[in-house]
Amino acid sequence: VIVLLCLLGLFLLLLLIACVNAARIAAKPRPAAKPAEGQALERADGYARSLSKMIACETVNPRGSDSSAKFARFREVLAECFPRVHAELEQTLIGDALLLKWKGRDPGRGAVALLAHSDVVEASGEWEHPPFAGEIADGCVWGRGAMDNKGNLCALLSAAEELLGEGFVPPCDVYIASSNNEETMGDGAPNTVAYLQKQGVRLDLVIDEGGAVVSAPMPGLKGSYAMMGIMEKGYADVRFTARSDGGHSSTPPKNTPLARLAAFVHHVEKHSPFKMKFTPPVKAMFRELAPYMRFPFRLLFGNLWLFGPLLKLAMPMVSGQAAALLKTTCVFTMAEGSGAPNVIPSSASVTANLRFMVHQARDESLAILRRLAEKYGLEMEVLYSSDCSPVADTGSERFRFVRRCVEEVFPEAPVAPYVMLGGTDSRHYSAICPCVVKFGPSILTPQQLASMHARNENFGVEALGRAVAFFRLVLTSYQ
Repeated sequence: VIVLLCLLGLFLLLLLIACVNAARIAAKPRPAAKPAEGQALERADGYARSLSKMIACETVNPRGSDSSAKFARFREVLAECFPRVHAELEQTLIGDALLLKWKGRDPGRGAVALLAHSDVVEASGEWEHPPFAGEIADGCVWGRGAMDNKGNLCALLSAAEELLGEGFVPPCDVYIASSNNEETMGDGAPNTVAYLQKQGVRLDLVIDEGGAVVSAPMPGLKGSYAMMGIMEKGYADVRFTARSDGGHSSTPPKNTPLARLAAFVHHVEKHSPFKMKFTPPVKAMFRELAPYMRFPFRLLFGNLWLFGPLLKLAMPMVSGQAAALLKTTCVFTMAEGSGAPNVIPSSASVTANLRFMVHQARDESLAILRRLAEKYGLEMEVLYSSDCSPVADTGSERFRFVRRCVEEVFPEAPVAPYVMLGGTDSRHYSAICPCVVKFGPSILTPQQLASMHARNENFGVEALGRAVAFFRLVLTSYQ
């Protein structure tokens, strides 16, 4: 009884501390919104027309295809929309990846790189507006690539075009890089990085797509938040193969290739072999968001030291996205077996897609799966892999600079660091830059987020004006 009373007393004490801590993390009032830069909003219709032309130039680039003619035409469209950029910036083609150099006042300083890929994914299904018409309707520009990622490319080129017209010269060299095969994890970005390395270019800051200004990114939140990506999970495609002597389906042996694969897949799905953990970047995200949460959530997420174990159990029940923040994920996406229904295959395979988290990065996660596959008599082949990106230092001078720009252009949206579950070109730039920020200055509605790689993709005209204002501020205030 005494032991139980002591445990109860300890629990109540911890709960009291948590409540005090939650009260200390007082609910922050949301900042008041203010209009974006007036000039950018006045010109938003012109930006929308440029984006419309960019969307109408279809740049789907399937792996293994020759899409050079598409990108040659796309560069012609860019030259039409941004004549000063075309005339005054030094242009280099690395395959079909475009690299523009804007010479600064002091070329000896570390440079800045602004990234936005120009390829888009295919557009299937029925759309409200044709996917490659670039129609402007209902305050939005519609079409494949509007949001991912021609909208950001249009915004940064529009900012450069205007500043060139005003006679502005940046304090350091500025590179604008637009790869041609980001969607297929192609060689455009890595080849561009290799070129910059060969030229001896040193980058101090890279800004690419990633986070954005989104509505209620977590439970317990209301309103918009600017999520600045500070890292990307790793990535791998892995094939598992089971072999046998094959045979006819009328005399089936035990443990056929498909049976072993099914048992393996069931084990991974039912008993995930990967650990769940609140890593430092995830803790940083919740530390920034907790003060804006409603009280029950503020109590939980503001006291991870106490409620972390409970949340590790609860978050996977909320959504797959919540679980993916805490661990390496493995999902089986492809399967191959016999070519006929009455033939036992001599070999069968399943392919899985993995996304690594920093506490169990590529090598450890793959080793875990390899050991498990061996228990089921399977061969494992890594088809492609890349490790987790480095985590950006949110306390660094460059990161704080970008954050200030975000806060000025999007004052209504509290800023928080963000762990990216997908991949971008910027992960390659970590090799030549200490500060890689993954933030596209886009205001995205839930419908727009849902249209990512799906139907009815669009970008708000007013949001495009805000994006231009962001890039203007970055370029004119960078020191």
